[in-house]
Amino acid sequence: MTSVLFIGILVAQLLGTWLWVEQLKSSEKERMAEISQELGYNIAQAVGFFEKLPNQYRQETLSQLRQNGGTFLDFGAEFFVSFNKDYINSKPIANNEFTALVSNNLEKTLFSQIGQVDDLNIQFVKFSDTKIMTPNAPQEGLTNSFIMSPLVPIWNALGLQQTNLDNPLAVIQFRLENQNEWMYLATIIPKGELLLSFDWINGERIFTSSLVSLTMLLITFLFVRWLVSPLQSLAHQADLLGKGRFPRQLDETGSKEMVATISAFNSMARRIQKFVADRERSFAAISHDLKTPLTRARLRVEGINDTSIKEDLIGDLDYLETMVKSSLQIMTDGVEHENTSNVDLTEMLEAILKKEEILGLPIKINIDGKINMRGRAVALERLFSNLINNALTYGQGVEVTGQKKKTGIFIQIKDKGPGLSDTNKEKVFKPYYRLETKLSDNHSGLGMGIARNIANVHGGELELKDRKGGGLIVEVYFPV
Repeated sequence: MTSVLFIGILVAQLLGTWLWVEQLKSSEKERMAEISQELGYNIAQAVGFFEKLPNQYRQETLSQLRQNGGTFLDFGAEFFVSFNKDYINSKPIANNEFTALVSNNLEKTLFSQIGQVDDLNIQFVKFSDTKIMTPNAPQEGLTNSFIMSPLVPIWNALGLQQTNLDNPLAVIQFRLENQNEWMYLATIIPKGELLLSFDWINGERIFTSSLVSLTMLLITFLFVRWLVSPLQSLAHQADLLGKGRFPRQLDETGSKEMVATISAFNSMARRIQKFVADRERSFAAISHDLKTPLTRARLRVEGINDTSIKEDLIGDLDYLETMVKSSLQIMTDGVEHENTSNVDLTEMLEAILKKEEILGLPIKINIDGKINMRGRAVALERLFSNLINNALTYGQGVEVTGQKKKTGIFIQIKDKGPGLSDTNKEKVFKPYYRLETKLSDNHSGLGMGIARNIANVHGGELELKDRKGGGLIVEVYFPV
């Protein structure tokens, strides 16, 4: 949710920046169009003034104006004007949409004021790159000549408007009609920096956008955390409920929908807890009450003289008593009554096998390093004790292997007994189902069902597999 909201905000930020840049460009284009038209009118007046002057008075007029500290302030702008025998080739700035806009507007305005001009050339040149032709002292035997000189020192000497050396000037050159001269005009362009490669997305704007995005990311993260925090707590408590532990009553906080969900969960947990408690009390009471009539029945059976009938009845009473004891044990030793702790499975399995060595049967253990998990120690010991005891009883030997992988903990109890058919692999988990006919305290038909229940309570599973070469493998899985 945080990622989706942040991406949405970021896209909106980028779209807003793009729209702002396009709007700013459009506004600047309108402004540059107005500036270039006004500049075109001013240039047209200067050109018209000099075209009306006889050729012999042009240089003299220029000299007088320059001596007065500037040129053509009467035309609304400052121009540097000169007349040259040849076209002056300067290094122009790179073309872009703004240079094309200003150039087209200047050309249209000039043509509308002074008519069509042949050989018109409009360039935008950095102030530091502008050049002009200046007279050069003639060498011996040669006539007067001209050399290319930078405009900057002459411009400054005339006291014209100061500008940055990197800002462009508009340089207009065209051949005068019926005369072998080129007119040269140079003037500053207001807002001329737009003609350069203007950085619309600069560091300051990037920093501002990044700061806004990070602020929104933090706000979004805190908002989503507040939104899903009750859901995380609910998921944890639901997981505990699924593992047989009764969760605490959750605080009904959060959004309206979340409050309704938590309220329903609290009610469900209370009903389940009450149901389980009632079941335990009822089952324990029934099992306890059955012991009294069983004791009386046994005493009466002892008085029967017919040995055959007496033994049959005593066998049935022993069977009933074993079932009652098993039922009571289930109710009093349920895994839901035990707290969790850190359990060393390797040490536990070694201790269980150590106790079984008294039987004198083959025992082997192969555990890959230390395996630890969070669980209920007594319940886990009961699980593995049942499985190992079954392997020793039916397989006359046991091999225990275990390893911890990224996907979970795998413990295998292997024997070389007769194994189980596919049908029996499902039936052994049913209550009181036994492979042997005689019921005993150790094998009442509840062990496999209890073992699977303990594994399930720990979020794991118990699976029965055939062993290659004969026998059975009981694999217990726990998630990491």
